[in-house]
Amino acid sequence: MTDIKASIGAIVRATAGRDEDGLFIIINVIDHEYVLIANGENRTIKKPKKKKLKHLKFLGFVDENIATLVSTKRLQDADIRKSIKSFE
Repeated sequence: MTDIKASIGAIVRATAGRDEDGLFIIINVIDHEYVLIANGENRTIKKPKKKKLKHLKFLGFVDENIATLVSTKRLQDADIRKSIKSFE
C-alpha cells in the first residue's frame, strides 16, 4: 500500500544521507518504500536520487503543477527549482 503522502509533486526534506536537510520534490513513486527525488540543481530530473520514504520528512505541500508536468513528460529542472523557491 503506497503512503498517501508519497505522491508526485510533494515537497520533502531529506533527513538522512548526503542530502540531509535539503528540500526536494518527489518526481516518481517506485513502490511502498522508495521514491525518486530531485531539486533541479545537483539532483536533476535526468539524475534523480532514489530515497527511502523513512528518510524523508513530508512538509504537507503538493505542487499539482509538478504532477501535471510529470504526467505530460514536460517537467524541467527550472520548474522544480521554481516550486522549491516558492515554497521557501
